[in-house]
Amino acid sequence: MTLLDRVFLGISALVLVIFAGLTAATLFGSDVLVAWLNSPSFGFDGSLVALILVLLAAYLVVLIGRMDTSKYIVYQRELGTVRISADSVESLIVEAASQIPGVQQVRASFTDVVEPKVTLKITAYPDHNLGELSEEIQESVKEYVEKTVGVVIQEIDISVVGISKKTDTELHGIA
Repeated sequence: MTLLDRVFLGISALVLVIFAGLTAATLFGSDVLVAWLNSPSFGFDGSLVALILVLLAAYLVVLIGRMDTSKYIVYQRELGTVRISADSVESLIVEAASQIPGVQQVRASFTDVVEPKVTLKITAYPDHNLGELSEEIQESVKEYVEKTVGVVIQEIDISVVGISKKTDTELHGIA
């Protein structure tokens, strides 16, 4: 968040507090807000306040649109903080899992980036033991990510979501 963003958020908060205070004062019997609304200069004052509110609202909408919704794995190193996007690590995980014989297709997603936990959805070939294949994927992915990224994945959940119609040997022409 830039300094300008912080300034505009501060101004927005101040304006909201002032209006909340004026509204609360009116509820408790004060006529300051009502007198201002009935004053002859309200046309100019009201237009100025409305313009300020519209500009603040427009800026807040732009700020919301710019917000980064990406997840990052963050860890401290001796020379500073390292942030690696979860999407990048997911791509590495898919690449590592795809190299294992018996895996046709892989989709990866982080369920937690603070203590890295990953869910893999795989489609496997029918000529492989799914239990052994799952263990091999877990070990291989954990080791690969640790080696290439330096992040220790705490948990790797695997869901076999499909079985290929062709066997691994039929696709590679092994007889």
